[in-house]
Amino acid sequence: MQVLFLALGASRKRAVVEESAEVVARGGRAVVLVGVRKPWLDQGFAPEVELVTADELEASHLPRRLERLVLYRVPRLVVRVAGRGPLRSRAKRALKAYERRVAGRIHRRVFVPLHRRVWPRLADRMVWRHFSPRKGPELMVVADALSVPRAVQLIQAWESEGLAVPRVSYGIDSDVSPQTSAAR
Repeated sequence: MQVLFLALGASRKRAVVEESAEVVARGGRAVVLVGVRKPWLDQGFAPEVELVTADELEASHLPRRLERLVLYRVPRLVVRVAGRGPLRSRAKRALKAYERRVAGRIHRRVFVPLHRRVWPRLADRMVWRHFSPRKGPELMVVADALSVPRAVQLIQAWESEGLAVPRVSYGIDSDVSPQTSAAR
């Protein structure tokens, strides 16, 4: 069974950790989608539980990877190659200034709005693709109140694209196991 935990508000951490561990213990796959990764790092998830953010999923899209290559990786490579010896400190300062003043602004003001205008439902599709291209999550656990609008958005996007909509609950059902979910 594949279970998506929406925990954008980080208010039910212990419940999400315990229920995701239970899903993994039953032989399922648990993916926890959070708004910010930092508050969740010290929670002690089971090793098989995947902790992801929407930004990480969106960053795996090809145009975003190309943007990162052009704006950040190529200039860093140039500084690494050309900024040796006595030019090293100046090259590093110039790179920091470039990333802050030029690349960061282009990313925030130009590319992100353009990317979201061209692919408005990309974040929703990337959540689906994180499971597999053909089969998404079977159960979506909405862990807190801040996750409810995102759950609605995901369901609407998946329905409009003709994808199967998972069951939605506030916690995992104790009687659901991988064997019974396959029979449904």
